[in-house]
Amino acid sequence: MKVKVYFCKESDTRFIFQGKKIARQALNTIYDLVWECEFKNILNPGRVWIKFMEEEKPFGIALKNKRSHQRISPGDLIQIIGQFYLVDQVGATKIDLVD
Repeated sequence: MKVKVYFCKESDTRFIFQGKKIARQALNTIYDLVWECEFKNILNPGRVWIKFMEEEKPFGIALKNKRSHQRISPGDLIQIIGQFYLVDQVGATKIDLVD
């Protein structure tokens, strides 16, 4: 199971989302892929969110050293397999990727 975490470059992400959808173009331009890992066991986005909230360097080394913030925050994305989850104040909600 491949898990990826994207950090948003913008401080206000309300204008990016229309309902529960994000465009692939927004994903490629507004978000930076900062971490990815392959797991053998099943994870849910809540466990990934908790790990990023609690630890200074969760799951090892980040892909990018320069990023807009140090910890996961509302508006960031977690991708598990092909499903995307938008990080909120507590946990994450599922969103759809549209072309």
